[in-house]
Amino acid sequence: MRRLDLKGLIALLMLVLLSSTNALAMVGATSHETAQPDQWIPMPAWLAGTWQAKTQTFLDSYDCKTGRHLLEQPTTLQINRIRTIGTQQDDTGQIWHYAATPYVRNIETQTHTERQIIDQLVLLPSGTDKVMLCTTGRVTRWSKSSKELIDYFYERTLVAYYPVDEDKIKSELIVTDYDPDKQPLHSSHSVCLELRVKPFAVTNRDERGDLRSKFLRFISEKNRRGHQ
Repeated sequence: MRRLDLKGLIALLMLVLLSSTNALAMVGATSHETAQPDQWIPMPAWLAGTWQAKTQTFLDSYDCKTGRHLLEQPTTLQINRIRTIGTQQDDTGQIWHYAATPYVRNIETQTHTERQIIDQLVLLPSGTDKVMLCTTGRVTRWSKSSKELIDYFYERTLVAYYPVDEDKIKSELIVTDYDPDKQPLHSSHSVCLELRVKPFAVTNRDERGDLRSKFLRFISEKNRRGHQ
């Protein structure tokens, strides 16, 4: 197994880190395995709130083309990621998270601009102490200096969340990148410990619009189906 020099290793892991954060913005627990463009997802109380991660530990980094493992030992990177899980709460006290696809995010680095389009979000069967999801999307990168296209690939992210204690969770990610022909290029396995920095609070409006109205329509339709 070839050992990467430190500069190359850090550059590689930073690219993986940037491309793996898309799934972290949309999480939940449900027994459905079909993706929907507009979803309200029931959230366990232990996963609701605003979370901060300061480190991410990569357990493995695998080059699918050459069959080489790029890490000789776990490697921890310093990060600063803050995200909020949970949007509304119904009359029973159940917390719901709003997840809509396509979901678009842009990332600026020193060398390139990255655009991520999350095309599909699939909620996987979860238990009382585990929440799982899968996202698939497209990543495009342009050079900041030349404005030329430098990379385009598909990405699939599997993420699982586990409660650690009242204000701490563990997230585990497996991220696989694919070329335009859907052949695997690279896969990474990493874990984070995240601390709750704010408790859950209802969000009625954000950049996606009037979430309260969307939620009331969802609850009304849910109740109507329940009485049929």
